[in-house]
Formats: sequence, C-alpha cells, structure tokens
Amino acid sequence: MDLGHELIRRQLFFRRELSERVYWLITVRWFIAGAGLLLTLGAARLGFGLPVVRLVAVFLLVFLFNLFFVWLGRRLERLPSEDVRRFQLFAHTQVSLDLASLFLVIILTGGLASPLLIFLTFHVVLISLLLSPLSCLVYTLLIISVLTALALFGGSLPLFTIPGWALSQRWTTYLPLAAGLMVLAYLTTSLKLTLRFKGREMLRVSRELELSTTKLTSIYEMVKEIGGLNNFQELLDSAVRNAARIMGVKACSIKLLDQEQNSLRFAATYGLSQDYLSAERIDLSRSNVNRSIIEGSLFAIGQIEEKDHFQYPENIRKEGIASMLCLPLKYESRTLGVFCVYSGRQEHFIESDVSHFSMMSDLTALAMERLRREMARTWFLNKSAHQLRSPLAAVQSMLKVFTGGYLGDLNDQQLQTAQRCEQRLALLIDVVNDLLRVAADRESFGNRAFHPVDPAAVLASVRDLYAGQAREKGLEFVVQVDPDLPRVNGLEEMFDDLLTNMVSNAIKYTPAGGRVTVGLTRQDDGRVCIQVADTGIGIPEAERARLFTEFFRGEEAKEVSEAGTGLGLVIVKEITARLGGEISVTSQPGQGSRFTCLLPPAP
Repeated sequence: MDLGHELIRRQLFFRRELSERVYWLITVRWFIAGAGLLLTLGAARLGFGLPVVRLVAVFLLVFLFNLFFVWLGRRLERLPSEDVRRFQLFAHTQVSLDLASLFLVIILTGGLASPLLIFLTFHVVLISLLLSPLSCLVYTLLIISVLTALALFGGSLPLFTIPGWALSQRWTTYLPLAAGLMVLAYLTTSLKLTLRFKGREMLRVSRELELSTTKLTSIYEMVKEIGGLNNFQELLDSAVRNAARIMGVKACSIKLLDQEQNSLRFAATYGLSQDYLSAERIDLSRSNVNRSIIEGSLFAIGQIEEKDHFQYPENIRKEGIASMLCLPLKYESRTLGVFCVYSGRQEHFIESDVSHFSMMSDLTALAMERLRREMARTWFLNKSAHQLRSPLAAVQSMLKVFTGGYLGDLNDQQLQTAQRCEQRLALLIDVVNDLLRVAADRESFGNRAFHPVDPAAVLASVRDLYAGQAREKGLEFVVQVDPDLPRVNGLEEMFDDLLTNMVSNAIKYTPAGGRVTVGLTRQDDGRVCIQVADTGIGIPEAERARLFTEFFRGEEAKEVSEAGTGLGLVIVKEITARLGGEISVTSQPGQGSRFTCLLPPAP
C-alpha cells in the first residue's frame, strides 16, 4: 500500500471535514449577530435597562470580524489541498474571537446571572468537533477560569444585575456549570475520538476494498487474455507481464520443472536482465528456497540478505531485488514450476498481496494445463485425421468404381448398399476434413497478428452465399446491421468461419416456411453483438450443456439431417474465445434458437 498516498488521502478527508465546519460557523455567525442586535434593541424598548450601546458595539464587531473570516476563507481555498494546518489556525482564530465576544455579552448581561451562559456549552461542543481533544481541554479550562474570575470578582464589575441576585447564588450557578462543562468536554471529545477512529477505519477499509477491486478486475482481464491464447509461450509471457502489472512490482518470472524434477529453467520473465537469466538452470539441490517452494511452501521475504541461501545471491543484489514473493505453480497434486514476483522495495508485500498472487498462480497453472491438454488433443486428432484421410479416400474411390458399373453391373440391392456406404463414407471424410481444419485454424490463428476487422463487411459476403440457400428451402432470410458499427480485432477468416457455421446451422435446422435472422448490433457497453436467431427445431435444455463439445449432435438434429460433424459450434466457441468475447444460447424446443456472440471493440 502507498503510505504517502494514504496520508494525503486522510489529510484531504479531515481538511474537507474541517473546512465544511468552519464555513458553516461563518454562516451561523451572521444569524447570531443579527439576532443579538434585534434582541438587544427589543429589550431596550421593553425597559430592561441593558447597556445597549456596548452590546450593539460587540455585535457590530462580530459582523466585522466575520467579514474578515469570509475574505480569509476564500484565500485559504486557493492553498494546496494537503495544507491542513492553516485551516486549523483559522478554526482557532474563530473560536477565540467567538469566546471573547460571548464573554463580553455575558458580562454586559449579568455575569453569572446572565441567561446566555448556556451558550458556553454550545461552544464546548463546537470546539470538541472542530479541534483536537487537547485543544478542547485547554479551551474548557480557559472558560472555567473566566467563570471563576466572574464568581470571585464579579461584584466589582459594572454588570447589569437582576433584582434579588445574591452573592451566594453566583457560586451555586458557577459550580454546577463548571462541572457540567468539564463533563461535556470529556463526553464530546471521547465521542469525537471514537468517530475519528471509525472514520480512519472506514478510510482504511475503503482503500483496501478499492485496491482489491482493482486487482480482481485486473485478474479477470488477465484470465480472459490468457484463456484466449493457444500458444504456450505466449500464455507464459502474458502471465508474467500481467502479474507484474497487477502486483505493482519491477519483475516477474515463471520457472518450470524439467522432466527429471531436479532443476528449474526460466520459461518466461518480465523486467529481469539477461545477467540475471544467464544461469540456464537452477539446481534444486543447491537452492533451498526453490526446493521448499516446489514442495508446496509459500515463500515471501521482505528483506533479502545473503543468509537467505539463494543459489546466486550476487545476481539478486545486482538486480536490485529487495523483496520477493514466490508460489508453486500447481495443478491438482502436480507441481509445474515456480511463479515469482520481485520488488525493489523492502517489505513490499502484504497479506492481501499473497491471496491475490495465489489466485493468479492457480489460474495460470489451470490455463497452462488446459492448453497442454488442448494441444495434446489437437495433435492426436490431427495425427489421426491424417492417418485416416488417405485410406478413406482410397475406399471412396473403390466404391465409386463399383457404383459406376466399371466392375460389372450391380443389382438394385447391391447398388443401394454400395450407395449407402458411399454416403456414410462421405460423412466420415467430412469429419476428417473438419478435424484437420480445426487443427490448422488453431495453429494458424494463434501465429498471426490481429488487426481491426469490419464484421459488417464479412457478413455481406456470407449473406450473398446463404441467401440463395435459404430461398431454395423456402425460408425468410433477414439481415440487420447497425450503422457505424465498431471494428473488432481479429482476422477476416475467423469472422467468416464464425458467421458461416452459425448461419449454416440455422438454415439446416429450420423447416420450410421458417425464418432466420442475422443481426450485427452495438451494445450499450460498446461491445459488438453477433446474433443468429431461427424458428427451427430448437434445443432441449438437457442437451444445451454439451452443445459446444466436440462431435456432439442432438437427437432432433440427427433426425433432421444425417450430415453433420458436431464440430461447427466448437469452432464458433473457440473463435469467440480467441477474439476475447463470450457466447450464449437461448432456445425452446419446437420454437427455435438464438445464438449470441459478444465481442470487444478494437481500441
């Protein structure tokens, strides 16, 4: 946490609180001085015998110094935001002049017999709210000292007297008033300290919540980014770059275990020099720190010294690393490596940093394992498809020789059987070709740089392709595109595959007389919405969870058409994820389906 930022933030909070109260005090003073003048003049007309001239002079003096406070307050507003001491001095000046004015009025209206003594309690409350507890105590003792002087020497002052007011009555008024003021000062300052403590706690909690929210949002963006990558090195590079940014540190690294599980190598780094990375491998037998991390321990150190038993302590000192935080990269019970962040400041990491970094470490390990499995599955499918394509093509050629009558005439039953085999074989070859295309797309899309693409332009070519098919089937085909649609980072081929698979599915599973609607719209949050809706067979709720899995086709879909590989929606989902978007589906059996892709606009 940035302590300087936190201190300034607290000062701004209390300065704002103080300035609001002193300006409120200026406003209230206008009303009190005006009311005092009116009451003085009214009491004189009623014959109370008050020293009117002196009282009017006091209230006019209050008007004058209040004008001065207005001018001074405007000048203070132009001072730097963190300057709190001048506002405190401003408050002391106002309080002192107010007390002096109030005591003058009290002396002129009867001293301890004055009905205005009650206003001293209000001043004690205001002082306790405006100023520090020590200041409140000093002002309260000052007030009691003046009251004591009035009790002792009030008889020698030219006071306005109330008939029947005896000397003994001064003390019976003074003692409870003095005791009450002390109790009031204690209670109000205690309450203020409690509220101030709560305020500081609220500021601290607010700051922590703000930091946590920012980091969690950044972690979410990090997960979205690495989740859309299908290149292992790019995933690792993205993880270290984002981790360093989110944790606010100078460097980050991922070290992976070798196959023998006895050494680590730097697989991805951010912010570390080549000198630090010169060691090709880190021997776990010589690095106690890395060995303990691999075994599952958290390693966090606020002050790095030689006694910490690093394998290369001189490299750490040269790199300017003062503190570090390391966690094992684990997927279930299997350790993949070590994830570390490095700071140039001592004691940089706090407890919340550990929890956030632990979350990043777990999510990175999960993404690594997901990509590893996806790459292995893609390799297997690609290998299998390559091995199958040639034999299948050979069998297909042989069947064409039979059905073509080149080896002699076939009876009707033989011909039908051979043609069914040929159809089944054609479907199988389509599956193989789709598998090869999925594998090629995964490799091709991951190795090419994205650029802003106009989805409306791609949709125009897809519309021309499928409008004729829809008409031939007796479907109403509607395309709706918002004007000024933002571009989306990607590749034209990706958008073509995305739209082709969504539109072809809608046409295939919508019976004659139905309607297929394709929409491109801009959402309120700026994202581009690609939506394909139909009035087709719909999808049962039990089958929706498996819609985007490889080779899955619903029972209704199989009844409508035997043709289909179950890979179209897999392609749609993978492309949407690579574009940084999300896909959803709503459907009612017998009424139709609606597929929606939300994609972020290009910056």
